[in-house]
Amino acid sequence: MKYKLIIFDMDGLMFDTEKMYYESCKKFAADYGFSYDINKRNQMAGMSEAGIHRFIADDIGSEEKTTQFRNKLKDYREEYFKSYEKSIKKEGLDQLLKFIKENNIRACVASSSSREKVSFLLEKERIYEYFDFIISGEELKESKPNPEIFIKAIEKARVEKNEALILEDSNNGYKAAKAAGIDYFIVHDTSFDKNFDADRELVDLYQVINYIN
Repeated sequence: MKYKLIIFDMDGLMFDTEKMYYESCKKFAADYGFSYDINKRNQMAGMSEAGIHRFIADDIGSEEKTTQFRNKLKDYREEYFKSYEKSIKKEGLDQLLKFIKENNIRACVASSSSREKVSFLLEKERIYEYFDFIISGEELKESKPNPEIFIKAIEKARVEKNEALILEDSNNGYKAAKAAGIDYFIVHDTSFDKNFDADRELVDLYQVINYIN
């Protein structure tokens, strides 16, 4: 097969988490002077924690309020992830991971989320063993749309650009994938209305199997 490595984004691509992120941010934003809406959500999607912090701080003009706001969200979301019961895996994820494993293709997660959150969700959803390694947001100097996260992934896997495939859902992830010069597909997060067009799109993760088979 052509690919030796599949690079997975996490939020919105593998797991249905983005709607909860949006609703929780909207729940507390006004308390800290942050005028939050779907357009700002789309701008922030795919950014690292540091990138989101800078975005909010620039918007409200206060580092202190931004830190308080982000800590409030962190605590709220941690409780949610500990307590949810129904699986949040996206349609086709189990089948794709099984196909990759059976065909000896390596897989990694390249997510702007923290390593702690990525590891927790992979373990809770019982798919941790499918992934060879994780590249997380705190390891990055630059946030998506900078391609640093994807370049780090292929360097760690010791594969060439033409031997890897990126799977993403956000516009920032799309821009980062294009800038990296690595093959990619965008699988839009169906929890939201489509807010950008990509030149390489698939409907769901099932279709990835057909492409790489």
